[in-house]
Amino acid sequence: MDEKDIWLSEDEDEVDQELESSTSPKNFNLSLNYQGGGQLGGYHVRNKGGEIQRAVVSSFYGGTRKKHAFTVACEAKAMIHGHMSPESTKRATLLVYGFKFISRRATRIKDADINFEFKPLSTPPGSLGPSVCDVRPKGERRMEETIQKEASRLSLAFNIGPSIPGVDAGLTLSGERMKSKDFKYHTTVTGDNPADVEWGGRFHAHFTLAENRSQKTGIPTEFTVVILVERDNDDDFEMFPQIRVTPDFKTMMVSLASSRPRDEPIHFSVKEPAFNELGLRTSIDEDNLGGTDLDSLWDCTMYTLYVKAEPEAEAAR
Repeated sequence: MDEKDIWLSEDEDEVDQELESSTSPKNFNLSLNYQGGGQLGGYHVRNKGGEIQRAVVSSFYGGTRKKHAFTVACEAKAMIHGHMSPESTKRATLLVYGFKFISRRATRIKDADINFEFKPLSTPPGSLGPSVCDVRPKGERRMEETIQKEASRLSLAFNIGPSIPGVDAGLTLSGERMKSKDFKYHTTVTGDNPADVEWGGRFHAHFTLAENRSQKTGIPTEFTVVILVERDNDDDFEMFPQIRVTPDFKTMMVSLASSRPRDEPIHFSVKEPAFNELGLRTSIDEDNLGGTDLDSLWDCTMYTLYVKAEPEAEAAR
């Protein structure tokens, strides 16, 4: 059993007050719940009865069943098939997915790694299947910049005088010099459609989130990604999702990468009607998906949760 196949959680009888106030590992009763992917057919989220274009991509939690330390969810906001442009013979599919990373009980998620891999159900001669044409966000985006000043002190000592055994003679001069430097930290998100090292095609949409190391407030609570897929034909294809998060249990001083059975692949059929829950955020033309303003669709939001807010006093009557 690999340590990456382990969920770390506190004992179910542990109360929240003890979790928040104690800092000594001796005060905790730890339980390690095996969640490895070695089971036969060990999919986490499944397609119900041959379901096509499943909207709920993934949903899982860390901790115990009764008391979740964190939850992660991914659901589709748009799945639209069409053409890349009116002049192009290329087909296209626009996908928009929303993620939620919710931390509870004095814990946080310090980073996340998201990968969507696209594969054809069958490979016609001369075709490599669907290709990830573009993603948003793309490249590295930095948010919530903080500046931390770090100082170091240098001490110098000199002994001037004769060197006589058994005699401590001479003049000792000492000096101190302060050296300070500003370090910038950010909450970062990245997006990419890397080329396959073997075939050269772009079959993956890859995203990462990392917390501000100075603030240690966790990754963004909500994250929306956009994927533009280019297709040579109207054949069905699949998407294999994989989401990994690294939780940080502050009061336990322990952090483990969590892993679980993979979610079942999502089966896409271009015959399915457009699924669009974006509202009026942007105009989407099925015959010109390549002209969609992708920058207007992706989003990243951080929330501050106040768990002990006092109710407002009622107005005097």
